[in-house]
Order: sequence, then structure tokens, then C-alpha cells
Amino acid sequence: MRRASWAAAWLLAAAAPAWAGRPLTVDDANVAEPGGGQVESWYARPAGRDRLWTTTLGVGVLGWMELGLGVERNFSVPETSTAVQAKVRLTPSVEGGCNAGAVLGRMHLHRERGDATYVNGLATCNLDGGPLHLNLGAHRADGGGTHATWGAAKEFELGAVTAHVEAFGQRGSKPTLQFGLRRELAKDLQIDGTLGRSERKAVFSVGLRVGF
Repeated sequence: MRRASWAAAWLLAAAAPAWAGRPLTVDDANVAEPGGGQVESWYARPAGRDRLWTTTLGVGVLGWMELGLGVERNFSVPETSTAVQAKVRLTPSVEGGCNAGAVLGRMHLHRERGDATYVNGLATCNLDGGPLHLNLGAHRADGGGTHATWGAAKEFELGAVTAHVEAFGQRGSKPTLQFGLRRELAKDLQIDGTLGRSERKAVFSVGLRVGF
């Protein structure tokens, strides 16, 4: 499989993520309403120092399902990766309680003709001051082994700005620790960013989200 940047972005986003709603990498357990969704686009510099531009589209198709499509361009190699996924909400969202979801996705790396499948179990607990998100999943490259993934994130409502702290990683590797902020500039228009540390290096991203 390729450098860990794509795995982190898509398998724990989760992204994606959702893929995780920007600027989170750890995914939430909710889905877009039928006919609604979002387009998210961001620039990132992961620990490998690659220059990545990613764009994702998520659309609610049923009251409990969201379909997603994503494209990532690595300008350092260069190469392009694509992914498709289905995200389902397994239990209703409860105010003051927790709900569960799951993601199943497929990724393709065009230059190396590599493919991988990933799954992610999701839990969101709506707590005072902001929700808590937990992820536990795995990814498997075709012809390769299976690697367990995990993530945890807490959001904080700070008036017009929402902040979060999160940690995520893969079994056997050091976690990435990250802090993020997002702010709505207008209805359905959001600007966001993250700053963190991975493999003893600073990592960051800046992005834009448009809802519909």
C-alpha cells in the first residue's frame, strides 16, 4: 500500500467521513438527510510531508444511509487516489445519548494500481458542550494483511467557533494528535483548519465545506 497519508484520511475519516465532517478525521455516527449533503475540499501536509489536495462529496440517499465519493491528489509524487463508500446510521441520534453507525468503503490508487477495502464502526455521544466520537475499524489492501484502526474525538462549542481535539492511528504505530477549529461564514459555507503532531512532525490542513 502507499504512504500512510491516504489511509489516515480515508480509513479514519474519516475521515471520512462523512468522511468525517471537516475538520475532523475521526468520523461521527450521523448521516445527511435524503437529498442533502456536502462538498468538502482541503489542503493537507501530513507527517510524510506530501502535499495533498482532497475533495469529497457526501449525499444522503435514505434516512439512514449516505453515499460518498472522494478524490485525492498527491502533488509530491504525483499520483491520484479515489474512493467510494457507504455510511449507515445503525441507531437513531439521541439528544443526551449515544448512537451507532458504520462505514464500508473501497479505495483505488491509480498510479500503483493498488486497491483496498476498509470498514469503520462509529459511535457518537451527544454530551453537554459538544459530542464525543469513537471509531474502531480496519483496512485491507488487496493481497496484503489487515490493519486495525481507531480514533477518538471531542468537540467543544465556543460560540461562533467549534473546536475539537482528537487522536487516531493504526495498531502498532504511534497516534496522531490533532486540534481543529471550524467557523460558519454564511449559511452552508464553512472554513476550517487543523494543527497536530504525528511521528514527531507537525501536520496541518486548511479547508472549505459547502452544504446543500
